Amino acid sequence: MLQKIAAAHGATPRQVALRFLVRRRAVFAIPKASRPDHAEENAGAGELRLTEAEIARIDEAFPLGPRPEGVPTL
Repeated sequence: MLQKIAAAHGATPRQVALRFLVRRRAVFAIPKASRPDHAEENAGAGELRLTEAEIARIDEAFPLGPRPEGVPTL
């Protein structure tokens, strides 16, 4: 699902996930960047604008709360 959203924006799944996580002011993320290209990719997440529908799809795919068995998390 992250791949589908990323493709629609010409972005990477990591950029979508990072943008999703930092869309709220109360969240502070420190993404790993072991290479310069990773740092550039992370920075590109700041340019990404997710729609409300895309945010809802991510929320549905990665629900908050106790991790249900077999459900992927970010």
